[in-house]
Formats: sequence, C-alpha cells, structure tokens
Amino acid sequence: MRRLASWWRLPSRERRVLALAWVALLVARVALWVVPVDRCLMTPRRRARRPLPLDRIARLVEIAARRPPKAGCLPIAIVTAWLLARQGTPATLRIGVARHAGELTAHAWLEYRGVPLLDACEADGWAPILGVAVAAPVSGGERA
Repeated sequence: MRRLASWWRLPSRERRVLALAWVALLVARVALWVVPVDRCLMTPRRRARRPLPLDRIARLVEIAARRPPKAGCLPIAIVTAWLLARQGTPATLRIGVARHAGELTAHAWLEYRGVPLLDACEADGWAPILGVAVAAPVSGGERA
C-alpha cells in the first residue's frame, strides 16, 4: 500500500516515465536475447515535450528496475539511454570489465558528457572496453 501511495505522490510526468521505464526494461531484457546491443539503442523519432532532469530520469529507471522482474545493468543503461534520447539528450553507453575474485566480470553504465549517471563510483574499477554513442533523435522539422 505504501508503494501505491508513493506512486500517486509523483507528478504525472514522472509516473508516465516510471511506467514507461518498467515496460521498456521488460522489452530490453527480451530484445537483448535476439538483437544486437546497437539495435537496442535505436532512438525514438519524436522528442518528449517537456524534458525531465537527467538524474531524475536515471533515478526513475533505477526504481523501475527494482520491481519484478529485476533488471541488470545493461537493460538499465539501454532504457536510460533511450529515455534520454527521447527528450533530445545524447549519452554514451559504456561496457567495462574487471577481475573480481579471480573471475572476469562485465558491467554496463551510461555517461553524459563523460560523467556516469546515478552513482559516479559505480564506474570506478571497471576498464571500459566499449563505448556506444546514443544520439538524440532528429526533430520532425529537420532532415539528416
């Protein structure tokens, strides 16, 4: 009941973004099984009317990722990149590796202008091996 009350206290724009993030996380998890990462990063054609702050979008995606089924770092980074691109904000998806307890592990995170979104220390200790720029969509009146 507390979660439902928290949901209704959010502004309507944030409720929509949170719901969209949760659905997009489900789609991203399935899509990653059948299509390459760069195809998952295709940006939407239209922009959001009123953009939210970058850190707020990242936080809403993080909140959505806690709900079942829980999402890993790559779907979270992809959905955050997609939502940022939707409002016209370019970002970079990074994938890095590190050794933990003698095993090679991987992690994905999203950066805006070289700064990791959400927890800045989350990217520490990981050696980036891949960076994919996620461009903002071209608005309706412009042609590439």
